Amino acid sequence: MGFFTGFFSGFALTTTALYLSVQVHRSIRLEQRNTIREQSQALNSLASPVGAYDRRLAPKDLPPTQELSEPLRPTMKDLLKHHWNQEIEKLARKAYDIHWEDARNTAAEGWKTVTRLVKKE
Repeated sequence: MGFFTGFFSGFALTTTALYLSVQVHRSIRLEQRNTIREQSQALNSLASPVGAYDRRLAPKDLPPTQELSEPLRPTMKDLLKHHWNQEIEKLARKAYDIHWEDARNTAAEGWKTVTRLVKKE
């Protein structure tokens, strides 16, 4: 059983490391996307504000620019926490919906098959 234990623990460790690195990369990309979007909106508001050519067409009360107000985007910690909670919710729903008797019977049949193959009956 040492081979199977080592193989599956190595597989679990590798997939965990890959999953975490992909999620961190995804959250960084989302943060970069939001930052670039904010910067392009700020540049657009500076370069061509509403009513720049004819001030009579400009609205009387302009919405506050993003430089004056605090950004409302979530932090990386909040994004990771939200994603983690979604994954846990999916797993909890899956565990709730599984018929555990069928899973137990399938696992027992698989174990019997493995023991027969190991013993070479």
